Amino acid sequence: MTPPRRRPRPRPSEIRTLSNAETMDEIEFLHKLLDNRTIERDDLAHQLTTRSAQLDEILNSTSWRITKGVRQLSTTLRNDVAPRVVEELRQRPRLLPLVDRLRPGISERLAAPPTPPLHADAERLEIVNGPYLEWVQRFDTDIDEAAIRSYLATLKHQPIISVIMPTYNSPIVYLREAIESVRSQIYANWQLCIVDDGSITPEVHEVINEYVAADHRIVAHFRTHTGNIAAATNDGIAMAIGDYVAFLDHDDLLRPHSLAWVVATINEHPDAVVLYSDEDKLTWDGRRFSPYFKPDFDPLLLLAQNYMTHFFVARRSELWQIGGLRVGLDGAQDWDLALRITEVVREDQIRHIPAILYHWRMIEGSTAIRVQLKPEAMHAGTRAVEEALERRGIDARLELVLNESYHLVHFKPTGTPHVAIVIPTRNHGDLLEQCLRSLESTNYPDYEVIVINNESDEPEMLALLAQIASRQRHRVFDYPHPFNYAAMHNWAIAQIDADYICMLNNDTEVLNASWLTDMVGLAQQDNIAAVGALLWYPDHTVQHAGVVLGINGEAGHRYKLSEKTVIGHGGRILLAGRLSAVTGAAMLVSKAAFDEVGGFDEEFTVSLNDIDLCLQLTEAGYHIGYTPAAQLIHHESKSRGLDTEPTKKERYGTEVIRYWHKWAPRILNDPYHNPNASIDDVGCGAAWPPRGRVPWLEYFDGVELPTPRPARYFPLNPILLEPGGEIECKLQVPGGTINAIDRVTLWVLETEPYAIEAHHFSIGDTTTVAAVPSWLHLGPITIDIDRIDTSGSFKLRHDGTTPVLVEAVTLYGRPSLRVKVEQRYPTTAARSRHGEQTQMTVTKSSS
Repeated sequence: MTPPRRRPRPRPSEIRTLSNAETMDEIEFLHKLLDNRTIERDDLAHQLTTRSAQLDEILNSTSWRITKGVRQLSTTLRNDVAPRVVEELRQRPRLLPLVDRLRPGISERLAAPPTPPLHADAERLEIVNGPYLEWVQRFDTDIDEAAIRSYLATLKHQPIISVIMPTYNSPIVYLREAIESVRSQIYANWQLCIVDDGSITPEVHEVINEYVAADHRIVAHFRTHTGNIAAATNDGIAMAIGDYVAFLDHDDLLRPHSLAWVVATINEHPDAVVLYSDEDKLTWDGRRFSPYFKPDFDPLLLLAQNYMTHFFVARRSELWQIGGLRVGLDGAQDWDLALRITEVVREDQIRHIPAILYHWRMIEGSTAIRVQLKPEAMHAGTRAVEEALERRGIDARLELVLNESYHLVHFKPTGTPHVAIVIPTRNHGDLLEQCLRSLESTNYPDYEVIVINNESDEPEMLALLAQIASRQRHRVFDYPHPFNYAAMHNWAIAQIDADYICMLNNDTEVLNASWLTDMVGLAQQDNIAAVGALLWYPDHTVQHAGVVLGINGEAGHRYKLSEKTVIGHGGRILLAGRLSAVTGAAMLVSKAAFDEVGGFDEEFTVSLNDIDLCLQLTEAGYHIGYTPAAQLIHHESKSRGLDTEPTKKERYGTEVIRYWHKWAPRILNDPYHNPNASIDDVGCGAAWPPRGRVPWLEYFDGVELPTPRPARYFPLNPILLEPGGEIECKLQVPGGTINAIDRVTLWVLETEPYAIEAHHFSIGDTTTVAAVPSWLHLGPITIDIDRIDTSGSFKLRHDGTTPVLVEAVTLYGRPSLRVKVEQRYPTTAARSRHGEQTQMTVTKSSS
């Protein structure tokens, strides 16, 4: 076989000239960092000694000893006496006016309901508040109301959004908060339809009537008999006059900009029928926790869990088309609605808003605590999914997982399409024999095993291959060429007559007999062309639960190294669903689809060829599936070694660069990985900062060159840039990302310890930024510039009192600058300064 002809290598940030500057050797640079850390350590040790002496002086002082009793009394009053006084005042409200004279405002604070007792199940619920609350404070607290109002005024289409809220014996405080969360919407073109389902608490009627009288946009209907939430919600839909209907529970909260986000999305996608958002939960005292950063529409995941429920908006015409909510599925009526309405609309009419627009309150007995608290809801959910499968003509079995909260769907294959299991190998006969032995448990009826022998030379291995060739349903193909995973598979698969190809590494072991049956069954659903499995390391930590594009700058396995007790964000390790890519270590692919896209790209000789294949398949209109119903152990890279080995790093790095230049727009926008979720680690925690675009704010699209993590593969050779020095850099930005540059970010290190004088960095004649770089680490310096073409060059000039180091790497034997380039986009409002604001009129309905 003739090796493939190599294409020219991309040079994303090639340094053309250096003036008064020179590259620094990586070892010299690391020594400098070590010296800086030593200085910092000695300084911190001196500060610690000084503070310890000051603390000893305070603790041994006369005043500290004298005030000991006062401090103890203050602690007793705060922790013991004050709570008892508060409880006494709650039981004797007549004393509140007197207390208000002594402490104004205390009565309002005492009017709040006491924290309800925890349900026994909730007592075991672990709420990790710290990191998420910090994320909320940093990225999700401030709402620019003025910018939103200015933006909304420019929108052509300003539909009425009818919010439907069923009530039944609602806690008054929570009911008021829910209604006020609608009234506080920045987007004013709304209607609130409250339907009380026969509450026996008179205060509920009083509060509802109070709000109906106070706001003409609020209408109410009081049912004389208690029916159920589906019937009450249908009554609300009948009252709705809006083009779109949104659903809100009586004890939950909308964000002030929730409807603004919905209307912004409708204006960007006028044909949208279904919209849903991210959500989180509220503790009794109002703390936010447990965010759910959701994927874009995934019909497989919707069979497993009702991930679309909050905040759910649908066009009213389609709601009537499907007959509204179905009575008799209480507790899962919204899940059933989502399943039915997504069956009658196109996928591009289902829009995910990647922003937390809904707070789901955790109160006693709520499914926000545990789904198991309402077993009837669990049973109704299973029934809704079973009926959806029946409507769609799909033969499948539902397995209850995660404390019977969700479903793992086992799709039964239609017929018995022929599967060829293809296993490449070179020596390591023990691994191959272990893999083949595990395959003997496979219960799928129609498969064969094909071993690709890549120049094995061990006598034991050659004897094993001869034996394998004599086995029934086994063949051996000899590939006498240098290792190229992509090329050898293309060569072998071209000779195979099969419906599906199952690529399997020689260092895998099958764990369950039905693994291939489940993979074939899923491959026949949802226009899926490739299916991946759940892989474990031998120590039973996760090796692969699907791939996220862009993790750690490349493509990473979700939840890698997670313990077996970890379920993943939203439980998605244990649920079948769509993904952008899966690993080729255990991948089932349609032979017809594989041939249609031309197989593997042979430029990816060792790594990323499986990711590239998945992206080629999705570009051709197919989907990629993942099922944890197929489980294997993977002794990762035992026969080939790891890409972190020094001799393989540069080869892998060049493949990463090619991957980015080919697929950057997709990598930057993985539809099955939320922009609020991290791509800096495989744990998929919150992103710092989020990558999502806010419609009413100016925003940037950008890409980092040469790769997002260049120093992982190439020697780090920063450029020592003297005062007055210049760097000229030629850029090649991946196509489809940006077409002009408005902002450039470089990573700079001060050379003088504890320097405090600013440096000036300029690009061109008119743009400059003053900055004080850290002397401990390379930190970002961002320069706003006049637009330059992405294929052009720019000159970076440095003016300051000391030299600085600018991060660069050795790429293809030449220095390459690490640089992030970005393009500023105006808001949608700025791009469409037309349209008239629609005025809303609402007619009250009588109870």
